[in-house]
Amino acid sequence: MRSTKRVPLAVCFIVLGVTAVVSAQTRIRFARGRTSATVNGSINRGAKRTFALGARSGQTFSGNVSSRNGCVKFTEGSTSNSYTTHPGDNVVSITNYCGRATSFVLTVSIN
Repeated sequence: MRSTKRVPLAVCFIVLGVTAVVSAQTRIRFARGRTSATVNGSINRGAKRTFALGARSGQTFSGNVSSRNGCVKFTEGSTSNSYTTHPGDNVVSITNYCGRATSFVLTVSIN
């Protein structure tokens, strides 16, 4: 009887955990009059970080990510680092593909 009461509680924790992961984005804001922004941070091994930035229709943004060990790459797996935007929020993700945590520098520019 007790185990059936625990199942709904476990499901609630799983749903809440998934919701937190999906909504975990860092907003990149461009200073007034600027067309680029830089984000410094650290990322754990195997982890993915997602960033959102606003744009107008027809704009393009390019990004460059670097890390000390060269392990942090754009998650999209594209060799291109230039993207055509759509109006509103645009999302770009990076992943640490190596075996240890590392720092990174992400610079995005919008045209």
